[in-house]
Amino acid sequence: MIKMNRRALTGIVTGALSLSALAQDVDPRTGKPTQPAPEEKAPEAKSETPVKPTAPDPFAAPADVAAPPADAIKSESGLASKVLQAGTGKENPTANDGVVAHYTGWKAADGSMFDSSHRRGAPSSFALDGVIAGWTEGLQNMVVGEKRRFWIPEDLAYKGQPGQPEGMLVFDVELLEIKKGPATPANLTAPDDASKTESGLASKVLKKGAGEKKPGATDIVEVNFFGWDSAGKRVIAPSLQGQSSQKIPLSQMQVKGVNEGIQLMVIGEKRRLWIPKELSFQRGPQSESLIMDIELIGFEPDPNTAPAEILKVPTDAEKTASGISSIILKTSESKEMPSKDDMVKVHFKGWDATGKYLISSEQRGAIEIPVGNAPLKAWREILPKMKKGEKRRLWIPAAMGFLQQQGEEDLIFEVELLEIIKGEPAPETPVDVAAAPADAEKTTSGLASKVLKKGTGEKKPGPTSRVTVHYSGWTTDGKMFDSSVQRGKPSTFGLNQVIAGWTEGLQLMVAGEKRRFWIPVDLAYQNRPGKPAGMLVFDVELIEIAE
Repeated sequence: MIKMNRRALTGIVTGALSLSALAQDVDPRTGKPTQPAPEEKAPEAKSETPVKPTAPDPFAAPADVAAPPADAIKSESGLASKVLQAGTGKENPTANDGVVAHYTGWKAADGSMFDSSHRRGAPSSFALDGVIAGWTEGLQNMVVGEKRRFWIPEDLAYKGQPGQPEGMLVFDVELLEIKKGPATPANLTAPDDASKTESGLASKVLKKGAGEKKPGATDIVEVNFFGWDSAGKRVIAPSLQGQSSQKIPLSQMQVKGVNEGIQLMVIGEKRRLWIPKELSFQRGPQSESLIMDIELIGFEPDPNTAPAEILKVPTDAEKTASGISSIILKTSESKEMPSKDDMVKVHFKGWDATGKYLISSEQRGAIEIPVGNAPLKAWREILPKMKKGEKRRLWIPAAMGFLQQQGEEDLIFEVELLEIIKGEPAPETPVDVAAAPADAEKTTSGLASKVLKKGTGEKKPGPTSRVTVHYSGWTTDGKMFDSSVQRGKPSTFGLNQVIAGWTEGLQLMVAGEKRRFWIPVDLAYQNRPGKPAGMLVFDVELIEIAE
């Protein structure tokens, strides 16, 4: 079974910079609206170019945003709606289906727009049983081509969810496509005619495939799949959320029963698996029995599987006092070596001690990381000993592995040091890092903050605004886990793309302001594997609001 720390490996390494890794590949919109010139009486100086009227705001709130009009259709739940455009379809989606839709949403209280697929330039795909209750109910009344306005009471929206828009919400929704989902299996427990393995996995062929060859434990498989929990509630439906078939290395499969079941299949086969709890997700709320429908489209060898010769530490390997063994795969004539305050750009590939592939930078490209805050303890120790251009193979004991997953398993990594970027010294740990002081501002959600430097602006960002910030973050024991200040590069992201404490907190700030936030665990990473645990403390300077 692939341990749950692998489930978060990509996020730990490529997203090791936590908040800074979000949406930096999207250029912020920095253009500002043109201000009209002041009126002047100059009859001899006539403008040759006529002044164009200001275009209407395409995201302005509708006139009836505050409350549904008298002719709106109302349901027993309190949902109100009005047809804006008749549809061309004949069929309504069910709660079991997925849909593709364009939409814009406003807060009824003040008419502020908080989300729009039109602004992103692409419709959204989602399963109807995976959205707010008002959407699940309302879209089942629509047909393809129809456009409706919904007034969704707070009880059917985001009531009690930190960082989400509050109160009644108003949405204009156009239904573009219905994606039919499979019906809930009639048998939520394995029937008598299901085949069973020694591990307890039960399965039944729903559609026969072609050929005799089956995938091996280290192959990459291409599959379509749906999953339900033991009560029949669908929990996995990637195709209803706009995703096509999935290519997944079996060595990274998160569910042991799925890994085993796929190895029983041939290409073209569709099989239903009844997966007992002990073969399901091994941590968290998903640690329960599952029913999975899987169709095997194809498979191929995984080129990243470690060759047998690297599994054993060679006798001539250099070994540190902490237990890290390494050999140099490529030497360098450079004399330049990084310090703990520097950033480095690296290529890497990692396996577990049995040779199962974990992660690689080959597809995503080299990443930049701070040496003193690298995601593996072993990297923090070895990188300062490497020369620019050098490549090493590391055999890493469990205690020197991922910071958030220490003590779980030994690792093997190949790391190539491509570039050294001189960094800034790490910011000092705040003296009040352990708890918010008495004079800190507190919100009803539990977020606490204190202004460290007043800002110069007046405008505050909204829940979907894009912002540019400098920040540093610590756990309450004073350990810094991330800092854009140390990297010397501010971060830009949308406020709907970060942890709830940031979404809420930055809406309190103006440009130029610097605040310290004490973010409780339920507004942070909720102790998710691979993320900083517990309450987090951030110093954040808001540089720019880029709408």
